Amino acid sequence: MDSGVTTFIVFAVVAGLFGGGSLLMNRALGAKRRRSYLEGTTYECGEEAEGEAQIDFPTQHYTFAIVFVAVDVLGFLLALWGLTFRSTNSAFEPILIAAAFTALAITGIYYALSGEKRWVV
Repeated sequence: MDSGVTTFIVFAVVAGLFGGGSLLMNRALGAKRRRSYLEGTTYECGEEAEGEAQIDFPTQHYTFAIVFVAVDVLGFLLALWGLTFRSTNSAFEPILIAAAFTALAITGIYYALSGEKRWVV
């Protein structure tokens, strides 16, 4: 077998033995299940539920985060694309393609945000 496949199989076996061994040792050393009346409720974290679930939740922060991620991915793609075309003799064609790609991405971001009335910065 290839050395990469052998290494992967050995790693998978060791990881499986470690995970299974940890679960078995947890039971063998006497870990007991804790029962609570809160297990049947909506949240099992130990907190009692209060209030209503239907609230007016502001989405401006998430919109700002999505725009940040979109622009970040756009910059990453343009940087990788620029590294690919740096050895091209013609300078006009790659710049034109990059400008068109950027305009298309910014148009998509604007369209996604067109329903948003308030910006949070």
